[in-house]
Amino acid sequence: MNLYASALKATSIAVIPLVLTTTGAQASAGPTNESGSSQSAPSTSGRSSQDLTDASQSSAHGSASNTEALSVIRTASGQTAVVDRSLADQGITAAAGTNFVDLSWQGYSNRARYLVTRDSREVATLAPGVTAFHDTRVTPGSTYRYSITPATQPQATDPRARAWGMKVAIPSAAENQDTTTALRSQAAARTAAAKAAKTTTLTWVTFIPQDRIDAPPAGCDYGKGYQFGGDNRSGFDWRKSDYRTSLNAVINWSDKSVQGYKEVRASHVYQKSTGKLIATRTATDKEMSAKKLGSGKDYVDVRMVTHASNPFCKGLGPIKGGIDGAFTMHLTTSGNYSITSGTLRLMPNHYIYIYNGGKVTNVYTSKYGNLMCLIGSATCEVAQLGSLYGKF
Repeated sequence: MNLYASALKATSIAVIPLVLTTTGAQASAGPTNESGSSQSAPSTSGRSSQDLTDASQSSAHGSASNTEALSVIRTASGQTAVVDRSLADQGITAAAGTNFVDLSWQGYSNRARYLVTRDSREVATLAPGVTAFHDTRVTPGSTYRYSITPATQPQATDPRARAWGMKVAIPSAAENQDTTTALRSQAAARTAAAKAAKTTTLTWVTFIPQDRIDAPPAGCDYGKGYQFGGDNRSGFDWRKSDYRTSLNAVINWSDKSVQGYKEVRASHVYQKSTGKLIATRTATDKEMSAKKLGSGKDYVDVRMVTHASNPFCKGLGPIKGGIDGAFTMHLTTSGNYSITSGTLRLMPNHYIYIYNGGKVTNVYTSKYGNLMCLIGSATCEVAQLGSLYGKF
């Protein structure tokens, strides 16, 4: 029986096997294994695991873990772990003890093979059909970033294929402190920290870092000898208010509502030789939106769409330029986020971040790749946003 089977009873995806199983679908690390993963999971008696989460009511932080997708589990063999189910509806679950991490995910095929990386370093290539990984080379008190990706690229032929990512915090216990008590307290503290903020704001801004940029030779109303005004902004600092476009989704966790806000700043044209302002126009924001796609007990899904054409550039024939992109983000009450899909054109600079309870978490930054994006999409490189993940 699954080591953490009882923890999964509360999840919406019953097919996710947690790592310590007796089904044969355990992590099988290949020659690339560097994380200390075992070929087989620690033994278990086969009896149900015990959920210790409710006992956290006696802790200094109170009890909130069970409702916030964090729980503390002890197996019949005596192992104790904090189980994080906050991304279970996305297909991945993690369990962490003081000396191990267990990851389990939903495979798209019984022949699927996966690569496991930790902190951007490949640690295992799994055998076909394996959808679980056990890592023993961990340090108490540390945090690791794991990603699980298909060993091949089946996305074009199988829409179920996808990659996962998750940050896992390794619990720790002080000398002479009971491990179960320590894990209860830390799980409750993490939940309390996540609940401290009543709202979370997801923000996506775009900006031109230069003060001015030369107009392209064709495709715009003004060409050689003219410049477009930029935002004169260096670096990715959430406190700066200079931008081309701004899109915000404010999540109210009490009722899982999402309020969207959008803005497009005016574009200016200058004569290059004199610096004189020649014209000012503002692109429409009608194709920009921040809205809720869905929600559940522990999560909200948000769809962000940014599209704003340069009001001075009509493009070349049917090819239109401008700022363009969209993505879907899954955010949980326990402070996990993941972008499930998304793309954007690499012009201008893009900055995506999350503001939560006074803390800012950078999700994505990119510098523009090509000024010809002003003319048309065919001349502009596209970046993929899927599989970005983390904690906020």
